[in-house]
Amino acid sequence: MNYLLSRSVFLISSGGNDVFAFLFATNSSPSAAETQQFYDAMVANYSIHLKALYDLGARKFALIDVPPIGCCPYSRSQHPLGACIDGLNDLAKGVNDRIKLLLANLSSKLDGVRYTIGSSYNFVLSMIADPAGVGFQDVKSACCGGGKLGAEAGCSPNTTYCGNRSQYLFWDRIHPTHATSARAGLAFYGGSLEFAAPINLKQLVEE
Repeated sequence: MNYLLSRSVFLISSGGNDVFAFLFATNSSPSAAETQQFYDAMVANYSIHLKALYDLGARKFALIDVPPIGCCPYSRSQHPLGACIDGLNDLAKGVNDRIKLLLANLSSKLDGVRYTIGSSYNFVLSMIADPAGVGFQDVKSACCGGGKLGAEAGCSPNTTYCGNRSQYLFWDRIHPTHATSARAGLAFYGGSLEFAAPINLKQLVEE
């Protein structure tokens, strides 16, 4: 069993909901001290859970970082011009930078740990920068929803949705479409350091 666990890849995708919860709790205007406390709590919780998995026998970790939440339709709908909200992206990037440092530190201290971090942050920004290059027509609006950018009403069974979901970056006001997730999976699996570091998922699996 220990051998199987040590050869398995443990996929962890967490953080986005925590960032939103923190913003709602602070009315979207956290102080510098509150932001630092949030970062510290995120890193501490990540460390606890990673070490718990390690103690159970896990050695290979694949993490997906926090996407640029300031560019999701919900966030854009709060901007008068429908633009990305830089402050929210900065908060997400702050979490990502600290998790990256945590993994580097843990891998230097815990024997046998290998990891990859798939950058949903970089991936989503790359899709927004060149939508036509990946066959997307809309990288701002939700395919399923209502109101401004399809983000003022949630996606429900009675909601109108787009007829070309494969050409949308976002399915609803927060989550990506299947087309986006499929492209992200390929980028994390065999992509460059921009999208997966310090190694990609393929390299992690083959080690």
